[in-house]
Amino acid sequence: MNMNKKIAIVAAITLTTLLGNTSAAVAADDTTYKSTVESWKASNKAAKDAYKTAVDAYKAGKSSFATAKKAINEKFKQDADASKARTKAAVDAATTTEAKKAAKASGKAELDALITARNAAIAALTPAPVKPTKPIASQKPVKP
Repeated sequence: MNMNKKIAIVAAITLTTLLGNTSAAVAADDTTYKSTVESWKASNKAAKDAYKTAVDAYKAGKSSFATAKKAINEKFKQDADASKARTKAAVDAATTTEAKKAAKASGKAELDALITARNAAIAALTPAPVKPTKPIASQKPVKP
């Protein structure tokens, strides 16, 4: 045989071998890539769902805390207004300077006790939840 024919036959065999294996390798890589992308999508979706659930819980907890704190502050305001009215009436009813000073001191002590009770009630509340951090989407897998 001629040398050129031998080279052509070897080249043809080499090309068919390379192309045949490459298409199989590409199909395997493509399947692996698709499964990697699906896994990536599922992971990101799970992170987003968990974040959404955390945000909903955060909003509910924050609302609950605000409602309870508002009720405590409203009760304090009512009690403080009543205390101020009682103190004013006692001061107005007092005839001597000493009696007026005693009524004012009593009113101040009562208001201080109300403030302490309000602060203790607020401190006893379940603290407002911490805002959840938004998930960071992982980088999409690179196509081979």
